[in-house]
Amino acid sequence: MIPLPVDFIKRIQEDSFIDDNLLRALNDPSPTSVRLHPLRQANFDQDSKIPWHSDGIYLDKRPAFTYDPLFHAGAYYPQESGSMYLQQVLKTLELPENPVVLDLSAAPGGKSTLIASFLAHKGVLLANEINRSRAYILSENLSKWGYANTFVCNHKPSDLKELKGQIDVLVVDAPCSGEGMFRKDPNSRSEWNLTNARICEERQEEILEHVWPLLKQGGTLIYSTCTFNPGENEAQLAPLVESGEALKIELPYFEGLTLDRMQLGYYFFPDKIRSEGFYIAALQKNTSSHTKGKLKKQGLKIGLPPSLNDKVAIKEELMFWQENEQVFASTPFAVTFYSEHTHLSYLKTGLHVASFQKKTFIPAYDMVYSLVLHWKLPVKDVDLDQALQILHGESQQWTAPAGYYWIHYKGQAISMIKQLGQRFNNLHPNEWRIRHLPK
Repeated sequence: MIPLPVDFIKRIQEDSFIDDNLLRALNDPSPTSVRLHPLRQANFDQDSKIPWHSDGIYLDKRPAFTYDPLFHAGAYYPQESGSMYLQQVLKTLELPENPVVLDLSAAPGGKSTLIASFLAHKGVLLANEINRSRAYILSENLSKWGYANTFVCNHKPSDLKELKGQIDVLVVDAPCSGEGMFRKDPNSRSEWNLTNARICEERQEEILEHVWPLLKQGGTLIYSTCTFNPGENEAQLAPLVESGEALKIELPYFEGLTLDRMQLGYYFFPDKIRSEGFYIAALQKNTSSHTKGKLKKQGLKIGLPPSLNDKVAIKEELMFWQENEQVFASTPFAVTFYSEHTHLSYLKTGLHVASFQKKTFIPAYDMVYSLVLHWKLPVKDVDLDQALQILHGESQQWTAPAGYYWIHYKGQAISMIKQLGQRFNNLHPNEWRIRHLPK
């Protein structure tokens, strides 16, 4: 294994706040944890539960998630256990009935899928990612998670000025020096140095300067990193508290958590708790953004096309709209929010319901995973080998009436196909496909 950086070891040893046992723990095996979807079924032993998340569990060993069709069905999400503490933070907050949540650096989607489950179709989640290729992965994961009030955009923090004074909860998982990943990702050790850590501090300060105005008065900043460096953690937040711009939010304590040097948030040290390295804190905004960003409300073409009335079954209160021969759906509150911010650069807007092709509407791929809207199609049940072949992108011989079908594995939808007489076309998106089948 790549050794720990010398300068990192020296800093830890000279810091009386941190136990030297941390250095030993960073060479121990990493724990594996997953967060279960609250409305789906996964095949895991749930005896080893994560104390701070109701759907989080530890696994005895790390399986090949890629080769589990239920992973592709959105039945669970592999996530570091420390990151799941976000649920406790959200449960602590006093939120409006329909909160506006901005996940600023959201890819690949661990925190966003957690937030979507927490909201449970209340409010709206705007998941932003500056890197466009990573934003596509974020969109995929949120589509598979199945909630209709999630939107994905692709912006730098400085591009989001129009959201000024409109955000109830701002989640900033700040880019950091990654010391907490030294155990899980040994290559991160060779990329670490003191200069890069200082650069991260400067970037974090700049990000907070750009996004702090986006919060409403009384709104909440949830700040987290995967590093142990106080300059990237509590030192970033202390100026907001000391100036009176923010108030500390008391967060629930669990055995093994370590209150930071300024008593603003908690550290997850791997020698004290079953997690990778993690830091999280929450502040309530105590000042007002004097004006909201300019709202450019767009008149959306509202309504479900009549030809779809008998094809879909609606399980929740939804509002439909049409753009560029595509049909979308979301909650009424989320649609109102979207109509005021349509010129942001979106990769995902709520639930994609249908596409207009050859004079008719066909089901969009989001419908495979939707929790609130069901397109009435026949089902083809498959075994494990067939499921993996379909997720790999293969088409198969099959005799059945022509048309679209859902592919189910163990009772859960994993894909959609189009039957053509003696065979079917595989419609699983190219970029979502398994690259290699197990040997």
